[in-house]
Amino acid sequence: MIQHGENAPIGTAPTGPNILRSCVARTATLLTASLCVIVALLSGCKKQPPPPAPVPVVTKTLVPEKIELSRRFSGSIEPLQTTTLAFKLSGTVRSLHRPPGLDRDVQVGDTLAKGTVIAELDEGDLRRAKMGAEARVAQLEARVVTARETLAIATRNLERFDNSAGSVSKVARDEVEARRVAAAGELEAADHALADARIQLDQAIDDYANRLLVVPFDHATIAEKHIEPGERKAAHELAFRLIDISTVYVNFGVPDTMIGNPAVISSVERVFLGQRLPVTADAFEGRTLTGTVTKIAPQADARTRTFLTQLTLVNQEIGPGQPMLRPGMIVTVRVGAENDREVMLLPMAAIHQGRSPDDLMVYEVTSETGGAPGGSGVRDVVRQRKISLGGIYNNQVEVLPAGSEVRAGSRVVVSTAERLADGVLVRLRQENVGPATTQAEAGK
Repeated sequence: MIQHGENAPIGTAPTGPNILRSCVARTATLLTASLCVIVALLSGCKKQPPPPAPVPVVTKTLVPEKIELSRRFSGSIEPLQTTTLAFKLSGTVRSLHRPPGLDRDVQVGDTLAKGTVIAELDEGDLRRAKMGAEARVAQLEARVVTARETLAIATRNLERFDNSAGSVSKVARDEVEARRVAAAGELEAADHALADARIQLDQAIDDYANRLLVVPFDHATIAEKHIEPGERKAAHELAFRLIDISTVYVNFGVPDTMIGNPAVISSVERVFLGQRLPVTADAFEGRTLTGTVTKIAPQADARTRTFLTQLTLVNQEIGPGQPMLRPGMIVTVRVGAENDREVMLLPMAAIHQGRSPDDLMVYEVTSETGGAPGGSGVRDVVRQRKISLGGIYNNQVEVLPAGSEVRAGSRVVVSTAERLADGVLVRLRQENVGPATTQAEAGK
């Protein structure tokens, strides 16, 4: 017997109702799977829109930059004083000065004190000439004394004859008077000869003293030397050239616009006596010296049409006997250096109109966390910042800290900003670093 239903034994053939139910179940399973596949396919076809691409920008980091409103002039170093030394008479050089502690004669570069005997001629002939002149003066002095005594005796004899009226003959009196006249003439001649001898003695003494060359001022540095021991020197032949560089002059020329007295306010810096100006040079790079204006020429140079201006400054030493400034050096003088300062500068293209006509703003690049929704990380975006401006220097504008929302270290967009708005994602293309020093004239 055949059993139907759930209790039918295994291996028995299904009946009609069981076959129908089985087909329906399989069909439902297939439909469910198909629906899942369709839903999955539809879900994959619906893509999310990509995020906007970052806008490439060029930025400049705000840093203090030095602007130079001063004017620079090229000047030359000149010694405080200079002189040449030569013997007044010819002779043979006996010796030269030897600096203490050195086994040598003076040479170029040595510095000597006032009164130092730098060279000496042989004194043989000069000493003999001086002694001869002294002897001649002594001889003539004795002659004058004798002539004066003879005149006194003749004068007394004449007076005695005159007091003896009638007791002496006229011939005898005339003879006595003639002796007195002769004694007076001898005294006058002796006086003249003595005067001439004394002049010759003075000349001999002067010649004897002039055998020495003496340094005429303190801090005398030997710039040139044209003499050696044993050499025959002619009168007035150059032996030494001395300079004093303990204090030096700086000579430079300025235009007439800098020494006048305008009736209107002018931005041109003036030069005046007593003004203190900074001096720099490549020879002592990194140092700044200060000199005082001590002379302004009363007329312009016919060739350059500038007025010679002279600074005076004490010459510092970089070592024993080694002055920092030397004649012939080229230096730079700055006029108006007190106007030089440090400011933050931006190109004009970085400045944009704000929400109102009176407001100005820039785009600052900031790094913010949190990228696309559901993402993480750091991204660069721009933010609008108010800004306050100062003067204009070489197509760059000064950023005033007061009233500005940017400060030193802020990264400001300096490229065009047509595609920028507050919060826009950007990509840094390059960093624009400004020059360390800007030479310009201010404008408003």
